[in-house]
Amino acid sequence: MLRTRLFATLLLLAAMVAGANTVSAAGGCKSYSGNFTAVRPNPCASLVGICTRGTLIGGFPSTYDFTADTLIPTGKPGEFAYTGHSTITTRQGAVLVGSDSGVLTIQPDGTTALFVTTVHIVDGTRQYQGSTGSFVAPGTLNLVTGATVGTYSALICKAEDNPGD
Repeated sequence: MLRTRLFATLLLLAAMVAGANTVSAAGGCKSYSGNFTAVRPNPCASLVGICTRGTLIGGFPSTYDFTADTLIPTGKPGEFAYTGHSTITTRQGAVLVGSDSGVLTIQPDGTTALFVTTVHIVDGTRQYQGSTGSFVAPGTLNLVTGATVGTYSALICKAEDNPGD
């Protein structure tokens, strides 16, 4: 059920951006899309051993750091639900703080896992202070190297009193 809901959210966001990297929406919100890559940082502070440090390419060029806080079997073979936290830092140094959740499914080869992460924006700095929104990022995790690749779609709504880019 959670997987279906996440997939539906992803499709909705993908439809909103419709191939564009940046799209303005009503109410001071903007949609973004692009690709991401990441590696496992050393050290990794996660108690469940999952961390990534990566780059967003496309509509919202930035770097990000993710740390998983929980990893719980869903009851389906090879499938796990997780939560965590992330920071996304723009080229100009502004930061978005996220509360993450997702589903990770280990593939039959045992060396890769497919995942879909949703990052709910909970805080920010500079022009993103008071912002809301989310990033949805499906991708593939290499369980041997810790590297990830995938795509993202995002909707960021800035607070009324922080209109800058």
